[in-house]
Amino acid sequence: MESTEKTKLLEQIEQWNSKDEYSRCIRVIEAIPEQERGYLLTVKLSRAYSNLAVLGDHREHGTDGEVDGNLIQHAIELLESVRFRGENDPYWNARMGYSCLMAYCSASTAYKYAKRWLTLAPKDPDAQKLVRDCEGYLEEEKALEIDLKEREEFIRREAPDDEKGVICK
Repeated sequence: MESTEKTKLLEQIEQWNSKDEYSRCIRVIEAIPEQERGYLLTVKLSRAYSNLAVLGDHREHGTDGEVDGNLIQHAIELLESVRFRGENDPYWNARMGYSCLMAYCSASTAYKYAKRWLTLAPKDPDAQKLVRDCEGYLEEEKALEIDLKEREEFIRREAPDDEKGVICK
């Protein structure tokens, strides 16, 4: 693919992405043989899969909180396939951070990528926001973990001892 053709394609992908036409982005990029896509188109393909998994075309899933686990995992696999090129790219770390946040029950993996993104682009407000969001989620997870441990301890103290028929102390 020549340079001007690739530039036009990238512009078109951005337009479709801004119109929430993620399936269209996927179809066009996947029509290009994998060995010819290169780094940037692979990352753009990952973004389209991630957005489709979370939002759906034309935001059909934008408010229901549903995430298509298979699609988001595929988005991460695509990013993993270009990890060597992407590890020092703010955009790759951004995509990995957002995808991991949507794919896993814990924000700790996403936080690692968000912090790397912020290191690479310290003035980027989106990177700053993702780091803050991950920190907030991690605080919530920690509070829930503490609450769960307290509940387990209470149950242990208050539950009858099956063998002796007495309450444990």
